[in-house]
Amino acid sequence: MTARRGRSQLSAARIAAEDARRIFIEEYRFLRGSLMSHESIARHLGISLATLQTRVMRYDCLILTAAEQRISDRLDALIEAGEPFTLEQVSALDDGTAQWLISTALGRGRIRSSQTGSGRPRRPSTYIPVRGAP
Repeated sequence: MTARRGRSQLSAARIAAEDARRIFIEEYRFLRGSLMSHESIARHLGISLATLQTRVMRYDCLILTAAEQRISDRLDALIEAGEPFTLEQVSALDDGTAQWLISTALGRGRIRSSQTGSGRPRRPSTYIPVRGAP
């Protein structure tokens, strides 16, 4: 393969990746605008909720409803306070939104979980804010 052909294939791959990103973001925005839940969007796209969350984080295109935004604001306040907290402190009546936002914060390195792989009985996780995280 020549260097020119290699660059051409690389460029085509970048274009395809950018097209896939743009199409995903447009479809995600349309579906969220139609008030579809993240679970419904994942089913609609034929992917797992974890895969949807990964793509939303990668493309930084999370869209929240007003109720979800209130939960997100509460989570941000708990992280900013710098003290350990539990899922129940984020949202006592969680419908999955708080767990989604906690997972996102964990993925972004803003918090860490107190749970370990030990054989002890599971207790609710405590989340510890990470100093200097984005």
